[in-house]
Amino acid sequence: MEAKARVSVSPYIAEQMERARRVLKEVFGFESFRPMQEQVIEAVLAGQDVLLLMPTGGGKSLCYQIPSIVREGVGVVVSPLISLMKDQVDALVANGVRAAYYNSTLKAAQAREVIARLQAGDLDLLYIAPERLLTKKFIEILKGVKIALFAVDEAHCVSQWGHDFRPDYAELGRLREEFPDVPMIALTATADEHTRRDIVERLRMPDAQWFVASFDRPNIRYLVSEKRQPLTQILQFLEGWKGASGIIYCMSKKRVDELAVNLQRHGIAAAPYHAGMPARVRERVQDDFLRDRVKVMVATIAFGMGVDKPNIRFVIHHDLPKSIESYYQETGRAGRDGLEAEALLLYGPSDVNLVRRLIDNVENPEQRRVEIHKLNAMVGFAEALTCRRRVLLGYFGEELEQDCGNCDICLDPPETYDAREYAELALACVEELGGRYGIGYVVDVLRGANTALVRERGHTEAKTFGAGKDISADEWTSILRQLVHRGYFLQDIAERGALKPTRKAERIRAGEPVILARHRHRIRRLARLTAQRDEALYAKLDELRHKIADEEDLAPHIVFSDVALTEMSQKKPTTLEELGKISGVSKVKLATYGERFLAVIREHVAEQPEEPASDEVPQLIAKGPPANEVQLFTYQLYKQGKTPDEIAEIQGVSRETVIRHFVSLVRAGHYIDVPAYFGENYQTLMTEMDEADPYASLVEIKNGLSVPLTNEEFRLLVAWREAIGIA
Repeated sequence: MEAKARVSVSPYIAEQMERARRVLKEVFGFESFRPMQEQVIEAVLAGQDVLLLMPTGGGKSLCYQIPSIVREGVGVVVSPLISLMKDQVDALVANGVRAAYYNSTLKAAQAREVIARLQAGDLDLLYIAPERLLTKKFIEILKGVKIALFAVDEAHCVSQWGHDFRPDYAELGRLREEFPDVPMIALTATADEHTRRDIVERLRMPDAQWFVASFDRPNIRYLVSEKRQPLTQILQFLEGWKGASGIIYCMSKKRVDELAVNLQRHGIAAAPYHAGMPARVRERVQDDFLRDRVKVMVATIAFGMGVDKPNIRFVIHHDLPKSIESYYQETGRAGRDGLEAEALLLYGPSDVNLVRRLIDNVENPEQRRVEIHKLNAMVGFAEALTCRRRVLLGYFGEELEQDCGNCDICLDPPETYDAREYAELALACVEELGGRYGIGYVVDVLRGANTALVRERGHTEAKTFGAGKDISADEWTSILRQLVHRGYFLQDIAERGALKPTRKAERIRAGEPVILARHRHRIRRLARLTAQRDEALYAKLDELRHKIADEEDLAPHIVFSDVALTEMSQKKPTTLEELGKISGVSKVKLATYGERFLAVIREHVAEQPEEPASDEVPQLIAKGPPANEVQLFTYQLYKQGKTPDEIAEIQGVSRETVIRHFVSLVRAGHYIDVPAYFGENYQTLMTEMDEADPYASLVEIKNGLSVPLTNEEFRLLVAWREAIGIA
């Protein structure tokens, strides 16, 4: 996470922030800001330019919507796809916000009405496409109104380094010339370091504050499977997501059509979407998806950026994306509401060759070089034998402290071994080659490949030439990629993906163990998570939501999100005051829909037998972040009386992973009976912890205990002591 220093807060800004908090609760129905939102909003309210990188579902929209409502004037939001504008405006209007969009879908009378509202100061937010915004006529209109801010959404479209460059976006720097005193916020979910610098340069925001949130989406489970029989694999996957909304991405229009038809034949409510379809048909299909009439959208990458649907539960890639940025953005469309989601990638080597051929057709050699590097990074992710999330986040310069516990590698770990000998050889070769060559060339030298290029560069005389010929090229490639993923080397895009040792590589030289994973082909089916909610009540609330959505011609999630319905089914509020405390229930929605939803809840509660009171348990002090969906699933099984070993078997994970979940649950304030876990050793351990040297490190304290504990068990004991207020 990264951000420049926060601006100093004047009394005026403090007052504005108080208004912002009221808007958050009354207009949007949220009790508190998510991480980083508050600092970003404060900077924008102070008139600062901002570059914000925040993952999809992290709450980027509020970072410009709230300042637009609080500041004097209208917030002008530049959006790349007109299909997204209507959804966002509908959601804002449903919360009582004065919002509109201005694009080519409006009839002449509607367009005139929007301009009249803009000129009359009757709008808080106006969504517009860049090509319309930058016309001479519209610029003149804007000069006659008070502008609160400019928000450039999907800002990576500004940069040629970005994965979705759009020439119209590149012209947005003109706004700084025309409106030098209006603050600008550029927002994106995906941008590497080169793209970030290009964005601020092209938008002419040299003094912008950078806010880079964590790229982690812990509620998404990342899965990669070798592509064998894709239709069968997809049908098996969909068995676990019956009735859920999802997207399947394919590389070609022909494959989209074929797969959609095959899914329909198997009784799945699927529809195709690609640029070869008439615009009217695409609009209808997209609307059907938003309103849950179509459950599975089979699409090319033309679909997705313009879809504001928070309850997409899965994303499948039938074919390999061309870059990690594309993969991250496309998978990021799942689980935007924070509930469980899965991303499945079907990976086959033939896909790599197809993408490479497409890249070979790119005329600009510099662009071609960049795209080849990005493809190689994507292949590295697909072939990784280490935690997928580590690889994904590592690409964006973010390091996880531990494996995620929610990807196929973590849940079904491959066999590991100490690869120190190979790591030493790799380091020696990379250094001997001067850190100037990529993985493929380093493998050639290590294996003694007598190619024309190796001979021409004189590397047949290198000491490490042929020193690693005892293992295959695939194994060496896997080793080098894992060493990159684990931070021992980095790949320098500015030098054609050349491998360069990092500081961490010194540990190899120091003789530390280097634990890597052996390659494998088998992918085990993993247990699916289940939501903790009253399913019968949720179904009744969902039925009412769809009824209201049909009555008002809205997408169901605009009435209430899945998160709000889940929380209602858990807490079962029976008064307007209680319902108003549910996440996402705004003042307007409470007044508009409150009594209808309360009637359903009250009726359901009246039909249920009274639950016996549970035994008293100590109230734990939450010392860590909220538990994620995976950890809550573990907690649900624990409360059913399952042992750690039984939980591990049900979830298809190791016992150590379950204990790690226990640690996170205790730190989040959930009760785990830790004294019972340690049994007769509990009091001894607590006494020895009390008497330990306060200046000793945790490692020293653990080693000094008379009862041997694993690292996970020791962390559980430490978390318990903190939660009950001892440490």
